[in-house]
Amino acid sequence: MKHLTFTLLLLGFLVAGGCKPAPPPLSHGSLPRVISLAPNLTEIICALGAADQLAGRSSACDYPPDVIRKIPIVGDFGVPSLERLLVAKPDAVLYTDLADLSLDLKLRRIGLHPAKIACSRLDEIPAAISEVGRWLHQESKADILATDLRHQIEACRTSVTNSHRPRVLVLIWNDPLTAVGRSTFISDLVTLAGGQNIGDDIDRDYFQVSGEWVLMRDPEIIFCFFMSSGAPVRHVIMQLPGWDRIQAVKSMRVYDGFDNNLVVRPGPRVMQGLKVIQPYIRACR
Repeated sequence: MKHLTFTLLLLGFLVAGGCKPAPPPLSHGSLPRVISLAPNLTEIICALGAADQLAGRSSACDYPPDVIRKIPIVGDFGVPSLERLLVAKPDAVLYTDLADLSLDLKLRRIGLHPAKIACSRLDEIPAAISEVGRWLHQESKADILATDLRHQIEACRTSVTNSHRPRVLVLIWNDPLTAVGRSTFISDLVTLAGGQNIGDDIDRDYFQVSGEWVLMRDPEIIFCFFMSSGAPVRHVIMQLPGWDRIQAVKSMRVYDGFDNNLVVRPGPRVMQGLKVIQPYIRACR
Protein backbone atom coordinates (compact mmCIF):
# COMPACT_ATOMS: atom_id res chain seq x y z
CA MET A 1 0.00 0.00 0.00
CA LYS A 2 2.93 2.31 -0.55
CA HIS A 3 0.86 4.36 -2.98
CA LEU A 4 -1.37 5.37 -0.08
CA THR A 5 1.46 7.03 1.81
CA PHE A 6 3.06 9.24 -0.84
CA THR A 7 3.91 12.71 0.44
CA LEU A 8 2.24 15.27 -1.79
CA LEU A 9 4.09 18.45 -2.86
CA LEU A 10 3.33 21.06 -5.51
CA LEU A 11 6.25 21.97 -7.74
CA GLY A 12 7.20 24.61 -10.24
CA PHE A 13 5.24 27.81 -10.47
CA LEU A 14 2.41 26.32 -8.41
CA VAL A 15 4.68 26.57 -5.40
CA ALA A 16 6.28 29.83 -6.41
CA GLY A 17 3.17 31.66 -7.50
CA GLY A 18 0.55 30.06 -5.26
CA CYS A 19 -1.96 29.98 -8.11
CA LYS A 20 -3.63 27.32 -10.20
CA PRO A 21 -2.47 26.70 -13.76
CA ALA A 22 -4.93 27.71 -16.44
CA PRO A 23 -6.61 24.92 -18.41
CA PRO A 24 -5.57 24.66 -22.06
CA PRO A 25 -7.65 26.81 -24.40
CA LEU A 26 -10.11 25.28 -26.82
CA SER A 27 -8.41 24.47 -30.11
CA HIS A 28 -10.58 25.01 -33.20
CA GLY A 29 -13.63 24.22 -31.09
CA SER A 30 -12.37 20.82 -29.90
CA LEU A 31 -12.45 19.87 -26.22
CA PRO A 32 -9.19 19.20 -24.35
CA ARG A 33 -7.91 15.63 -24.12
CA VAL A 34 -6.53 14.68 -20.71
CA ILE A 35 -4.60 11.92 -18.99
CA SER A 36 -5.93 10.67 -15.64
CA LEU A 37 -3.37 9.18 -13.27
CA ALA A 38 -5.86 8.30 -10.51
CA PRO A 39 -8.98 6.09 -10.37
CA ASN A 40 -11.12 8.73 -8.65
CA LEU A 41 -10.29 11.33 -11.30
CA THR A 42 -11.14 8.86 -14.05
CA GLU A 43 -14.49 8.22 -12.36
CA ILE A 44 -15.16 11.94 -12.19
CA ILE A 45 -14.36 12.36 -15.89
CA CYS A 46 -16.70 9.51 -16.81
CA ALA A 47 -19.44 10.82 -14.48
CA LEU A 48 -19.28 14.08 -16.44
CA GLY A 49 -19.90 12.15 -19.66
CA ALA A 50 -16.43 13.08 -20.90
CA ALA A 51 -14.84 9.65 -21.33
CA ASP A 52 -14.14 10.51 -24.96
CA GLN A 53 -11.77 13.21 -23.69
CA LEU A 54 -9.59 10.63 -21.90
CA ALA A 55 -6.36 10.22 -23.82
CA GLY A 56 -5.01 7.74 -21.26
CA ARG A 57 -5.36 6.37 -17.75
CA SER A 58 -3.46 4.57 -15.02
CA SER A 59 -3.60 0.79 -14.67
CA ALA A 60 -5.48 1.28 -11.38
CA CYS A 61 -8.43 3.00 -13.13
CA ASP A 62 -11.15 0.36 -13.37
CA TYR A 63 -14.54 2.08 -13.30
CA PRO A 64 -16.80 2.14 -15.22
CA PRO A 65 -15.36 -1.09 -16.70
CA ASP A 66 -17.17 -0.99 -20.05
CA VAL A 67 -15.74 2.47 -20.73
CA ILE A 68 -12.32 2.15 -19.14
CA ARG A 69 -11.18 -0.91 -21.07
CA LYS A 70 -11.18 1.20 -24.23
CA ILE A 71 -8.78 3.80 -22.79
CA PRO A 72 -5.01 3.17 -23.22
CA ILE A 73 -2.90 2.68 -20.09
CA VAL A 74 -0.03 5.14 -19.64
CA GLY A 75 1.41 3.73 -16.40
CA ASP A 76 0.50 2.86 -12.83
CA PHE A 77 -1.22 4.94 -10.17
CA GLY A 78 1.03 7.95 -9.66
CA VAL A 79 3.76 6.31 -11.76
CA PRO A 80 3.19 7.23 -15.42
CA SER A 81 5.47 6.39 -18.31
CA LEU A 82 6.89 9.62 -19.70
CA GLU A 83 7.24 7.98 -23.10
CA ARG A 84 3.57 6.96 -23.15
CA LEU A 85 2.52 10.43 -22.08
CA LEU A 86 4.43 11.93 -25.00
CA VAL A 87 2.84 9.46 -27.42
CA ALA A 88 -0.65 10.28 -26.12
CA LYS A 89 -0.07 14.04 -26.61
CA PRO A 90 -2.64 15.15 -24.00
CA ASP A 91 -3.64 18.73 -23.36
CA ALA A 92 -3.37 18.09 -19.61
CA VAL A 93 -2.22 15.46 -17.12
CA LEU A 94 -4.39 15.24 -14.00
CA TYR A 95 -3.12 13.53 -10.84
CA THR A 96 -3.63 13.25 -7.10
CA ASP A 97 -0.33 11.60 -6.07
CA LEU A 98 3.03 11.19 -7.79
CA ALA A 99 5.70 8.67 -6.82
CA ASP A 100 8.34 10.86 -8.46
CA LEU A 101 7.66 14.37 -7.24
CA SER A 102 9.97 15.85 -9.87
CA LEU A 103 7.71 14.60 -12.66
CA ASP A 104 5.41 17.61 -12.36
CA LEU A 105 8.23 19.96 -13.28
CA LYS A 106 9.51 17.62 -16.01
CA LEU A 107 6.09 17.60 -17.66
CA ARG A 108 5.95 21.40 -17.62
CA ARG A 109 9.37 21.61 -19.23
CA ILE A 110 8.25 19.49 -22.18
CA GLY A 111 5.11 21.55 -22.71
CA LEU A 112 2.47 19.42 -21.00
CA HIS A 113 0.00 20.75 -18.42
CA PRO A 114 0.13 18.68 -15.19
CA ALA A 115 -2.38 19.54 -12.49
CA LYS A 116 -2.70 18.18 -8.97
CA ILE A 117 -6.34 17.73 -7.97
CA ALA A 118 -6.73 17.83 -4.18
CA CYS A 119 -9.30 15.40 -2.79
CA SER A 120 -7.92 14.06 0.50
CA ARG A 121 -10.88 15.25 2.58
CA LEU A 122 -14.59 14.74 2.00
CA ASP A 123 -15.30 18.43 1.47
CA GLU A 124 -12.57 18.59 -1.17
CA ILE A 125 -14.32 16.08 -3.44
CA PRO A 126 -17.00 18.48 -4.78
CA ALA A 127 -14.26 21.05 -5.40
CA ALA A 128 -12.24 18.37 -7.20
CA ILE A 129 -15.20 17.65 -9.46
CA SER A 130 -15.46 21.34 -10.34
CA GLU A 131 -11.70 21.51 -10.93
CA VAL A 132 -11.74 18.51 -13.28
CA GLY A 133 -14.67 20.06 -15.11
CA ARG A 134 -12.62 23.23 -15.56
CA TRP A 135 -9.79 21.31 -17.21
CA LEU A 136 -12.24 19.49 -19.48
CA HIS A 137 -14.19 22.66 -20.31
CA GLN A 138 -17.23 20.89 -18.85
CA GLU A 139 -17.89 23.46 -16.14
CA SER A 140 -21.70 23.35 -16.25
CA LYS A 141 -21.95 19.59 -15.84
CA ALA A 142 -19.29 19.60 -13.15
CA ASP A 143 -20.97 22.34 -11.13
CA ILE A 144 -24.27 20.43 -11.17
CA LEU A 145 -22.59 17.23 -9.96
CA ALA A 146 -20.50 19.07 -7.36
CA THR A 147 -23.49 21.00 -6.00
CA ASP A 148 -25.55 17.83 -5.68
CA LEU A 149 -22.75 16.10 -3.76
CA ARG A 150 -22.35 19.08 -1.42
CA HIS A 151 -26.08 18.99 -0.68
CA GLN A 152 -25.91 15.25 0.09
CA ILE A 153 -23.00 15.76 2.47
CA GLU A 154 -24.70 18.63 4.29
CA ALA A 155 -27.98 16.71 4.55
CA CYS A 156 -26.14 13.81 6.19
CA ARG A 157 -24.34 16.13 8.60
CA THR A 158 -27.64 17.64 9.65
CA SER A 159 -29.16 14.22 10.31
CA VAL A 160 -26.31 12.89 12.49
CA THR A 161 -27.15 13.06 16.19
CA ASN A 162 -24.73 13.68 19.04
CA SER A 163 -25.63 10.46 20.84
CA HIS A 164 -23.05 7.75 21.52
CA ARG A 165 -20.46 7.54 18.78
CA PRO A 166 -18.89 4.07 18.61
CA ARG A 167 -15.09 3.99 18.55
CA VAL A 168 -14.03 2.83 15.09
CA LEU A 169 -10.68 1.52 13.88
CA VAL A 170 -10.21 1.59 10.10
CA LEU A 171 -7.40 -0.61 8.80
CA ILE A 172 -6.16 -0.37 5.23
CA TRP A 173 -3.36 -2.93 5.53
CA ASN A 174 -2.13 -5.57 7.95
CA ASP A 175 1.56 -5.95 7.08
CA PRO A 176 2.49 -3.58 8.55
CA LEU A 177 -0.70 -2.83 10.43
CA THR A 178 -1.83 0.50 8.94
CA ALA A 179 -4.76 2.65 10.06
CA VAL A 180 -6.62 5.69 8.80
CA GLY A 181 -5.73 8.98 10.46
CA ARG A 182 -7.41 12.32 10.86
CA SER A 183 -6.51 13.90 7.53
CA THR A 184 -8.60 11.65 5.29
CA PHE A 185 -12.00 11.54 3.67
CA ILE A 186 -12.39 8.02 5.12
CA SER A 187 -12.24 9.47 8.63
CA ASP A 188 -14.77 12.08 7.50
CA LEU A 189 -17.08 9.28 6.33
CA VAL A 190 -16.82 7.52 9.69
CA THR A 191 -17.79 10.77 11.43
CA LEU A 192 -20.64 11.36 8.99
CA ALA A 193 -21.88 7.82 9.61
CA GLY A 194 -22.06 8.52 13.35
CA GLY A 195 -18.81 6.95 14.50
CA GLN A 196 -15.57 8.21 16.05
CA ASN A 197 -12.41 7.26 14.19
CA ILE A 198 -9.83 6.43 16.88
CA GLY A 199 -7.16 7.33 14.32
CA ASP A 200 -8.21 10.98 14.63
CA ASP A 201 -5.68 11.17 17.45
CA ILE A 202 -3.04 11.16 14.72
CA ASP A 203 -2.79 14.20 12.44
CA ARG A 204 -1.78 12.18 9.40
CA ASP A 205 -3.55 10.46 6.56
CA TYR A 206 -2.38 6.87 7.16
CA PHE A 207 -0.02 5.54 9.81
CA GLN A 208 1.37 2.31 11.21
CA VAL A 209 -0.09 1.13 14.52
CA SER A 210 0.96 -1.34 17.18
CA GLY A 211 -1.25 -3.84 18.91
CA GLU A 212 -0.70 -1.98 22.17
CA TRP A 213 -1.93 1.28 20.61
CA VAL A 214 -5.15 -0.44 19.50
CA LEU A 215 -5.66 -2.17 22.85
CA MET A 216 -5.39 1.15 24.70
CA ARG A 217 -8.12 2.71 22.53
CA ASP A 218 -10.33 -0.40 22.58
CA PRO A 219 -12.36 0.13 19.37
CA GLU A 220 -15.95 -1.07 19.32
CA ILE A 221 -15.89 -1.56 15.53
CA ILE A 222 -13.07 -2.53 13.18
CA PHE A 223 -13.34 -2.02 9.43
CA CYS A 224 -10.82 -3.88 7.27
CA PHE A 225 -10.46 -2.17 3.89
CA PHE A 226 -7.96 -4.54 2.32
CA MET A 227 -7.84 -7.97 0.72
CA SER A 228 -6.16 -11.22 1.72
CA SER A 229 -5.15 -14.19 -0.40
CA GLY A 230 -5.41 -16.58 2.54
CA ALA A 231 -7.87 -16.69 5.41
CA PRO A 232 -10.66 -14.10 5.57
CA VAL A 233 -9.25 -10.74 6.65
CA ARG A 234 -11.50 -10.46 9.69
CA HIS A 235 -10.25 -13.81 10.99
CA VAL A 236 -6.64 -12.72 10.62
CA ILE A 237 -7.30 -9.52 12.57
CA MET A 238 -9.36 -11.18 15.29
CA GLN A 239 -6.59 -13.71 15.94
CA LEU A 240 -3.86 -11.13 16.53
CA PRO A 241 -2.19 -11.61 19.95
CA GLY A 242 -4.17 -9.96 22.72
CA TRP A 243 -6.91 -8.67 20.46
CA ASP A 244 -9.46 -10.99 22.05
CA ARG A 245 -9.68 -8.32 24.78
CA ILE A 246 -10.86 -5.64 22.32
CA GLN A 247 -14.57 -4.79 22.36
CA ALA A 248 -14.89 -5.11 18.58
CA VAL A 249 -13.48 -8.64 18.66
CA LYS A 250 -15.47 -9.75 21.72
CA SER A 251 -18.72 -8.55 20.10
CA MET A 252 -17.75 -9.88 16.63
CA ARG A 253 -17.90 -6.39 15.11
CA VAL A 254 -14.91 -6.83 12.80
CA TYR A 255 -15.93 -6.40 9.17
CA ASP A 256 -14.32 -7.09 5.83
CA GLY A 257 -15.30 -7.93 2.25
CA PHE A 258 -16.09 -4.34 1.24
CA ASP A 259 -16.06 -2.95 -2.28
CA ASN A 260 -12.94 -0.85 -1.82
CA ASN A 261 -13.73 1.10 -4.98
CA LEU A 262 -16.54 2.66 -2.96
CA VAL A 263 -15.12 3.00 0.53
CA VAL A 264 -11.54 4.11 -0.23
CA ARG A 265 -12.02 6.14 -3.40
CA PRO A 266 -12.74 9.90 -3.12
CA GLY A 267 -14.88 10.22 -6.21
CA PRO A 268 -18.46 10.81 -7.33
CA ARG A 269 -19.67 7.58 -5.66
CA VAL A 270 -18.32 8.49 -2.23
CA MET A 271 -21.79 8.73 -0.68
CA GLN A 272 -22.44 5.14 -1.71
CA GLY A 273 -19.39 4.32 0.38
CA LEU A 274 -21.04 6.09 3.31
CA LYS A 275 -24.15 3.94 2.90
CA VAL A 276 -21.97 0.82 3.01
CA ILE A 277 -20.44 1.53 6.44
CA GLN A 278 -23.31 3.42 8.05
CA PRO A 279 -25.47 0.39 9.01
CA TYR A 280 -22.60 -1.21 10.95
CA ILE A 281 -22.06 1.94 12.97
CA ARG A 282 -25.75 2.53 13.62
CA ALA A 283 -26.15 -1.04 14.85
CA CYS A 284 -23.54 -0.35 17.53
CA ARG A 285 -24.97 2.93 18.83
